[in-house]
Order: sequence, then structure tokens, then C-alpha cells
Amino acid sequence: MKLVIGFFRSVLSVLYTAFWCGAALVTLMIFPNSSEFVLIKFGKKYWSEFMMKWIIGAELDVQLHPETEALFKSGRGAVLVSNHSSYLDINLAFASTPIPIVFFSKAGVRKVPLLGGANERVGTVFVDRGNIKMAKKAIKKLEETLRSGRCVVVYPEGSRFETNEIQPFKKGGFHLASNAGAPVVPVYHEGMGEILPPNTFIIRKPSKPIVVRLGKPIYSSNVEELRNKSFEAVKELQAKLRH
Repeated sequence: MKLVIGFFRSVLSVLYTAFWCGAALVTLMIFPNSSEFVLIKFGKKYWSEFMMKWIIGAELDVQLHPETEALFKSGRGAVLVSNHSSYLDINLAFASTPIPIVFFSKAGVRKVPLLGGANERVGTVFVDRGNIKMAKKAIKKLEETLRSGRCVVVYPEGSRFETNEIQPFKKGGFHLASNAGAPVVPVYHEGMGEILPPNTFIIRKPSKPIVVRLGKPIYSSNVEELRNKSFEAVKELQAKLRH
């Protein structure tokens, strides 16, 4: 019975996602300057918050470091680096971040129907590994996004992992943060792997609230320092949560 209910949740989530991605794309095509509205209303409120609460049945426990809260209120953009354990991490990021966010994404996402088009128009930073020309465009795009007061979410582990151990961070997002002079905010969340592990498409109802912790901003122009400090900061958030 649980398997049937989980399958139903998955199908409903896919259909619901397709609807709001389509709505976002159509809205942005008709009103090109509506990206802020689309991110806050469509991405955060109607798609992610509703889906997390009413379709998946998850409660959120979110805490922000005071300096990060002040940073968000200042209107300055930042790069958020987080662990990655589920396809639903994107919805969690939307639902738990109080300001508009976009994502640091692989170039292939552009080709996904509805989702790619909507991401393109709201300011998602696309990167193709080894493509220097595209990397320069990504840096310029990131700078524009940050100046608009939005945050860019990066999953520096590079993929979803079922293990609870934080995997080594890749450099890509930190190169962009360094070149743009952007602060980096470490983020740790726990519980998404229970809902939708990497090896299945069946969504399970969580047995406890999903915890999200946004740590203290990190400032540095050095890529290695940013990466190392961010990695340690995310691990520290994890350790504090477990103790």
C-alpha cells in the first residue's frame, strides 16, 4: 500500500511540476520582466512550498545565521553551497530560502522541455565543463544575477549521494563566486534522502521534519580558500545538528 501511495505522489509531483514550469515559461514569454514574480510566486510559493507540504507531506525546520539573514535583507546576492541528496532538493531550496534564487546548472538542463526554457529566462547560470567561452558567459550571467539581489544555489558535490558523508566539493561554483566577488553561504539539509533517495523515483512521506541550516557567510577572493572553508562549514553545520 505504501508503495502505491508513493507512486501516486511521484506521478502527481511530476504533473504538478510540469504545470508550473509551463505556466512560468508562458508568463515569462508574455511578460519578459516578470522573472522576480515568477521566482517568488510560481517557483517558491505555488510550486515548491505547496508541493513540499501538501503532496509530499513534509514539515520544514529552517534556521538562518544572523549574518546571513542580514545579508539577505541588504539586497546583495550570494552563492549558496549545499549538500545534495535528492531530485527534490531544488524544491527544498525554493521553499526554505526567503529571497529569490536561481541555480548553477549543467548546460544539458537547457534541453529539458518546459524546465529548460523557464530556467533560461529567470537567470539560471548554465555551465558546460571545458567550454571556456561558456564559462565566461556564466561569470557575466552570475554577476548580473547577484547584482539583482538574487542568490545562486550550487551543489558542489556534483551529484546526488545517498551516503550521509559530505563528498569533496568541486571548484566550478567557487570560481564563479570568486570572479564575481560574491559571498558564499554554506547550507546543510537533512531528511531529503529519506523522501526520494537517488536510486528510486518513489516519493516516501517523511517520518520527521526536514532540517535546513544556513550558516555564516564566507568572504574570500581565493578559489581554494572559498572551497575549503565552505566544505568545512557545511560539515560543521552537519555536526552541530547531530549533536
